[in-house]
Amino acid sequence: MISRKPASSPDRLAPARASRRGLRLSPGACGGAALAAVLALGGCQERIDERFPDRVTGTPAVPHPTVQVDLQDLQDQGILRMITLYNSSGYFIHKGGQAGFDFELMKRFAQEQGLALQAVIPEPGEDLVSLLNSGQGDVVATGLVLDPGLESWVTWTRPTNFVHKVVVWQRDQGRKEGLAGLAGLKVFLPHGDPYRSKVLDLRDESTVHFFVGAGLPGAHAEDLLAEVANGELDAVVVDDVLAKAAMSYLPDIELGPTVGERMPTVWLVRHNSPELRAALNAFLKKHIRVGPDGETRRSQTYGIIYDRYFENPVTIRGFQAPEHRPDKSGRISAYDDLIRSRTETLDLDWRMVAALIYQESRFYPFARSKAGAEGLMQVLPRFAGDQADSLFEAAANLRAGLRLMEETYSRYAYLDSLDRWRFTLAEYHAGNGHVTDARRLAMDLGRDPNRWEGGLAETLPLLMQRKYYENLRYGYYRGAETVAYVEEILNRYRMYMRLVPRSGAAAPDSLDSAAALAEPAQGP
Repeated sequence: MISRKPASSPDRLAPARASRRGLRLSPGACGGAALAAVLALGGCQERIDERFPDRVTGTPAVPHPTVQVDLQDLQDQGILRMITLYNSSGYFIHKGGQAGFDFELMKRFAQEQGLALQAVIPEPGEDLVSLLNSGQGDVVATGLVLDPGLESWVTWTRPTNFVHKVVVWQRDQGRKEGLAGLAGLKVFLPHGDPYRSKVLDLRDESTVHFFVGAGLPGAHAEDLLAEVANGELDAVVVDDVLAKAAMSYLPDIELGPTVGERMPTVWLVRHNSPELRAALNAFLKKHIRVGPDGETRRSQTYGIIYDRYFENPVTIRGFQAPEHRPDKSGRISAYDDLIRSRTETLDLDWRMVAALIYQESRFYPFARSKAGAEGLMQVLPRFAGDQADSLFEAAANLRAGLRLMEETYSRYAYLDSLDRWRFTLAEYHAGNGHVTDARRLAMDLGRDPNRWEGGLAETLPLLMQRKYYENLRYGYYRGAETVAYVEEILNRYRMYMRLVPRSGAAAPDSLDSAAALAEPAQGP
């Protein structure tokens, strides 16, 4: 496992900013201030949302790379970290799994590179550029419009999409066509949208008088669109692809005038990651490009993903269903209560169990693998004891699976909390024999058999090479798959921690802290 090597300036992330609430309307005086970059917060007020923060204020806390990590380092490590915002277009949790347009595209890229993909969501007070330059993530992917003003801090990829900014207002309000329809309205943009300055310029240059405001940090475009539909806001300016998608589930909105030229959205990369940027560009070039006629050409793969989030009204409405969104309902799956009740007497966090169940069966109780594993936790009948004949029953399957999981977790009590979970998950996937082989190999290679990073995360993949596995008891094993399995479950668990408290379902505004996995099985 590589370390994220420090570069020249060991800048630290700035502390969280003070919180102030409210919407800022700007009829002229304050609103004329130019925004520094695509990631700059708009408006004259600031509020850091307790759930998912928005973009950065002005110059990022870490403007230049403090690590030296490029594509080969990531491939040695086996993980690509995607920095993103939690919203209904780029990244969100749906039916227990990770979804989103940017997430699906990035996952395709990660799979081609043999990498497990992790989503990194900023904490309050953190900014996207600083997370990138400090090495806590490797790519910023959240539908950001290209702004050359970012050039001194980061570089960017080829376009991931193309958008126009468009006004959205309530349907059937008798508005005049074009900008004249904005007269007297209060027009809002998502907080942090750099296009706000251009809307202010547009207003100042026209004869139409309207107010320009910024929504609260954490209130994303779809939130503002819902407020327009409910009559709480007059109008908003958002990307046209988001507006058209929202019309699938918000019938009371309609498109007003387009207020800008077509603009590319891009992913952001550190300046000192040229190999990663080149690989991302090669990937994007295969899937989206502009033809000689100016029309956008999309690959079949890209088109399927694009339609899922921006064109198909059935899938778009499905993504908005509260019962499938823990950020809206406080629930991960239909089995939350059962999983929680079965783990109450065990030293296990039910959200970790839920993260594993999603990986194993997608919460489908009748799942059966090619190897014969059955049910929610994919338990082999020969290891199920008294539950061997009833593994397709959720309660019985959980009883058998949790018994196996708890036994493994207890054996690793001498490890630190994070590695304890990693070893437990690895053994659940690979079995004790292959994990034992990987630990023996770690000792042979002078590495710590009781550590994941620098230990098993490196030796498990070596079980695929003859020179390493031929002298081991259990032989060949696809250990790289186990490493990816462990990291994917832990990343999903971190998101579950943010969205649902250990004590049970909660309103979306009372979410868990996304603290690091220190003692993940202890406390709420």
